[in-house]
Amino acid sequence: MKHALLIGCGNHRGSKIINGCLRAGYTVTNIGSSVASSPDVDSISIDWAELDITKLHKILKNIDNKIDFIFFNQNASSLSLPDLNNIKKTVDMWTLIKRWSNSYWLSCQMPYFVIQTLGKKISPDARIGWMLSGYIDRNRPGVGNHPDYSGYKFTNYLIMKGMSKKYQCFGINPEFESKDKVETIIKDVCDGTKKCDGEMF
Repeated sequence: MKHALLIGCGNHRGSKIINGCLRAGYTVTNIGSSVASSPDVDSISIDWAELDITKLHKILKNIDNKIDFIFFNQNASSLSLPDLNNIKKTVDMWTLIKRWSNSYWLSCQMPYFVIQTLGKKISPDARIGWMLSGYIDRNRPGVGNHPDYSGYKFTNYLIMKGMSKKYQCFGINPEFESKDKVETIIKDVCDGTKKCDGEMF
């Protein structure tokens, strides 16, 4: 049976990704702070603020399944417009920089680390996806309200495009009118009926 490794899919939006994988007949492991509501999911509970390279390495090394599908649904943001325009006290600035560094690790570096660490555990025909955003468009209204979030999503888009040279990669813009569209896309990707060639759905 094929296996999906999901990151950050224990929440309501993530349940659509889980359901898409289950509908395609995959077994599912989810790593995240929220435990998946489905009893068919092996949930690995973590604290995002405490998840460093060493802890994640140990988690990934304990995954014995061959991985046929990976999806990154985690989000982190620490920077807003007031942070850019208001003078901060030293301690507050240091705290912000620490949170900012951690959100960059979780959003951009962690997916790279996961793929590299899993290495040969990833099936040759595996599909790898990222939850992206319309904010990868620099002309979109509101794109600068949370500059780190928008930047992370664009970085993820570029990583996804680059990795599509080796893997079957795709991104999802979650802004759909139909609540079931994400679930259907995931099922179709898992089934192999939707081609993954570095595009965003």
